[in-house]
Amino acid sequence: MAKMNALNAKPVRQPAPLKVTLLWSPQGVHGVAMTAVDVLKVMHGLASMRQAGAVAEPVWRWRSGSGGLVPRWPQTLSSLPTTPYRALPDLLLVPGWHAFNGPHLDQLVHQAADAVALIQRVHAAGACVLAVGNGVALLGLAGLLRDREAVAPWQFVQAVLRHSEGVRLQTDRPWTVSDRIWTCETPLWTTEMLLDALKTTRGAELAVAASHVLLHSPERQQVAAQIEQDVHARRVPPGVVARARRWLEAHVAEPYDLARLAQAVAASPRTLLRHFASSHQQSPLLYLQGLRMARARVLLETTYLPVDQLALACGYTDAGTFRRHFLRTSGELPATYRQHNRLRTSRARWLG
Repeated sequence: MAKMNALNAKPVRQPAPLKVTLLWSPQGVHGVAMTAVDVLKVMHGLASMRQAGAVAEPVWRWRSGSGGLVPRWPQTLSSLPTTPYRALPDLLLVPGWHAFNGPHLDQLVHQAADAVALIQRVHAAGACVLAVGNGVALLGLAGLLRDREAVAPWQFVQAVLRHSEGVRLQTDRPWTVSDRIWTCETPLWTTEMLLDALKTTRGAELAVAASHVLLHSPERQQVAAQIEQDVHARRVPPGVVARARRWLEAHVAEPYDLARLAQAVAASPRTLLRHFASSHQQSPLLYLQGLRMARARVLLETTYLPVDQLALACGYTDAGTFRRHFLRTSGELPATYRQHNRLRTSRARWLG
């Protein structure tokens, strides 16, 4: 019977892959392209932890400044995987160039002019176009920056403006997004900008999960440290509110007791509530619930604890109450959140 069911089961329809094209040239800023590849490889790894066919996995290819496929990988790129595909990509990245000055950048931009038609087609098809550093000038040459916001590295502002008629240059932020066009002034912000763009594609779920791994998350840093370290050994800083906060962080899994908390910080309950509300615009109980939800998200992402045990680890004796709190604060039930954000493969696949 099991064999019959297996034969009659409908095949799982694989989602279309997330297609990414990276522009390459001998004078290109290869570190930007490598950063993009690292982000895509992290997403690929996260996809392998999910049920087969559940999410769109990323594939990528290299194109030269002339717009054609790179027929032979440069030595520095030869060991990196790539997947050829025929259709237009969901995202195209222009990494920029190692230009010495404005005239040199002009020369490099015009050498890559054959890629302009590809950039225009990709954007016209509804896909994302990204440029880092002085690569923004190529988007200007393609006419994509007219009446749109963009940023440019300060040393190449004049050169970028020469190629970008009608651009609204911004100076108060490191990267911009305007009508599916992302620009970034320096390679430092490549990862954050790229993940923001990927969140608008069919790979959005993986991009969100990769953001948790690759971008700084004070909440997760704090919770991970609390789980792994003995918080009781930490020095408690002076001040009623600071002592209360540290005490709550050290007793996340214990029932909330205002009188006990006030006694621990040597203050009356009324004084504690007044000072806590003044500092945090919330009560100690709401602050504790925030800590519990932060811990729950990390445990859902990184452990296999059943929800009822996880609820106990976060201070909830009733799993139903925990589910309701989690749904209200995170917008998803715990099981759904774990499915979308887990950072480990299933136990059944450990032994391969």
